[in-house]
Amino acid sequence: METENTEITYKLGRQYIPDERDQNYLISTHLLKRTNRTRITSRYWDDTIWWGDQGNTPQCVGYAWSHWLSDGPVYHRGIAPKIQPNIIYENAQRLDIWPGENYDGTSVRGGAKFLQNQKLISRYYWGFNLKTLIDSVLNLGPVVVGTNWYYGMFFPNSSGVIRATGPLAGGHAYVINGIATTSQMFRIKNSWGKGWGQGGHAYISFTDMNRLIMEQGEICLATEIRT
Repeated sequence: METENTEITYKLGRQYIPDERDQNYLISTHLLKRTNRTRITSRYWDDTIWWGDQGNTPQCVGYAWSHWLSDGPVYHRGIAPKIQPNIIYENAQRLDIWPGENYDGTSVRGGAKFLQNQKLISRYYWGFNLKTLIDSVLNLGPVVVGTNWYYGMFFPNSSGVIRATGPLAGGHAYVINGIATTSQMFRIKNSWGKGWGQGGHAYISFTDMNRLIMEQGEICLATEIRT
């Protein structure tokens, strides 16, 4: 387990600008309304297919989408990852809102646009509140989220729990693929390899996640095309 005395060797890389048009493509309107809600209190989607480690690069968006694409509930033929994270990242920079590529990071949207161009997803939808995140992970599947990342979040405790404490470190993109409503915790699949947290996972409370979403956080869920 890493402690706050450990030197941080991980970078982040999520950039964000709000887009009012996202309100026309909400998960709650386009996906959840068509779903029969389950009465289960927990769900953990399969995430054993591929693990990546972005290390000291700003490519979190590429890794988050590679993890999301590789793991369940939709599986693909061939060797994982379907597309290498650096390729997603480099193309997301070309498709995001910022000119050129001479900067660190990119947007969750840029990664989704590239996967759509590659015909690996048909559409992508957004959420901006805790209820959408809860209902999506319980009923639809894993999601890619982009949020602020605080210094305390680098250091999961002995139970794998992270807290949004300390100074702001930057923006980060990662996958949320598990939930337990009784304990009010989400499971994160991060992009710093299996040596971080509990085998690459961490857990974050509904309270902390709600705060992160309210601070210009975003939830993105795409409709995946099986290949």
